Amino acid sequence: MKLVFPNLELKEQYYDLVKSALRNGDISEMGNAYRENEKYEDMLIRLENRSKGINISSRDVPATVQFILNEKEKVVGTIDIRHTLNDNYFSRLGHIAYYIKLEERNKGYATEALKLALEKLKNEYKVNKVLITCLKDNIASRKVIEANGGIFEKEFYDEITNNYIQRFWITINYNELIIPKTVWLTTNMNCNNNCKWCYAKKYINFKNNMSFSKISDYVLQLKKIGVKKIILIGGEPSIHPDILKIIKFISENEIEVSMATNGRKFSNIEFAKQAQKNGLKNVNISIKGTNEQEYLKNTNNKGFEEALQGYKNLQKCNVKTTLSYVLCDRNNDTFDNFWDLVKKENLNNILFQLYKPSADDKSLPISIFELADLCKYVYDKIYKEDKNFVFEMSIPLCVLDENMLNHMMLKNRIITCCHISKGTGLVFDSNFNNIPCNHFMGHPLNKSQINPNDIVQYWNSSEPKEFRKIIGRYPSEICSRCKKWYQCGGGCSIRWLSTDPTKIINDKYVYDKEVAKWTL
Repeated sequence: MKLVFPNLELKEQYYDLVKSALRNGDISEMGNAYRENEKYEDMLIRLENRSKGINISSRDVPATVQFILNEKEKVVGTIDIRHTLNDNYFSRLGHIAYYIKLEERNKGYATEALKLALEKLKNEYKVNKVLITCLKDNIASRKVIEANGGIFEKEFYDEITNNYIQRFWITINYNELIIPKTVWLTTNMNCNNNCKWCYAKKYINFKNNMSFSKISDYVLQLKKIGVKKIILIGGEPSIHPDILKIIKFISENEIEVSMATNGRKFSNIEFAKQAQKNGLKNVNISIKGTNEQEYLKNTNNKGFEEALQGYKNLQKCNVKTTLSYVLCDRNNDTFDNFWDLVKKENLNNILFQLYKPSADDKSLPISIFELADLCKYVYDKIYKEDKNFVFEMSIPLCVLDENMLNHMMLKNRIITCCHISKGTGLVFDSNFNNIPCNHFMGHPLNKSQINPNDIVQYWNSSEPKEFRKIIGRYPSEICSRCKKWYQCGGGCSIRWLSTDPTKIINDKYVYDKEVAKWTL
């Protein structure tokens, strides 16, 4: 059997399923697969949009509805796979809901469909701990859940349905091979800036440039194993002598190419045009000041106008370009100047990154709570602005102002994902050593250089697996009971190398800050 997205060829079988559900009085169990008086073609559009998170309510989440087909290619039911959880789905509904038509029950279809849905959650949406709920008196559903590894958590009374509901957790088996989907390549360690705070400076003895031939060998293997995206980082990747050639080769091998850069090289419009022509799709420009004087102070270079022009040139070339601004103690008094710049120059696609330490940073210059307050200050200033902006959170969400957080999530102003503990991303330094992320520069996980043909074998070997296990632990026991764990993950894991996470998380509940004046 298999799961398939609804299509026109299955229209008549779908209506047979609906007739059966109406006849047996269980049509409500079909959930999002059914709307009264809705045309089938309209349903296909609605479900496609829902899978992308388009036109969904604040109480809903992106989800994929699949038809369950038996071995004879006949539709025997539907299954709703939610990509993530919000408060509504965490408290009542869980990640997965399934329906099997009455005439096809007790044939093992529900058990197998749930198994396939779990695989989909693991492989496509990187969920490793799945919440499933069922009615207390639905013994058959409980058996299906337990057959797939479900562990009973608790039972509660649901006032909405007037039923007792049981909650189960399924930890997806990660003993199978993990394949990274995104790869970061440190093309070179040299840079045309000299930023004061750069944590990579001490590693300038690294080989300056990855060779094109070696990059090619790795790219060909990455294509074979199914990598979908490569992000070029540095140093400053744009100054690699073969960078245009590298972009083209990656793109020609049907892998999406992105770059993290200071943007200065793209002030040359011809360079920007060629990069776009060669296949560059996404660029993140980190701005190091709000004017030439500030930029010089921070980078020891007069590059502000170049960076700004680079952003504009990439926009002209239809390269999706984001301007990133780090919120930290160094620039907490310059944000107003930055936002004035954004409005003056009509800039868009702004990424606010909260300060993250490096692996060697044993003294944190700004605390979790100070970052939370800084985030609130910024959001208070701009949340009504007609600008496309998001916050990349590296702190536990529980320390943020709750009203603000709810509003951010409602307006899709927040991203929190990190590849480290999930194994979905692989980072190579300029010597083709594996580092967990660029903040771990100089701390490779591998004992010897990774052969391109052995990437998957290495990625599933003891060292990286053990590291992911350690770094992906709950920062505090409180986190395991939190409704927002799936969006949060406890913040940036690197922070816990120099800070006791248990103390920080627990301190939230006694932390006495002024009553927030900010309201929805």
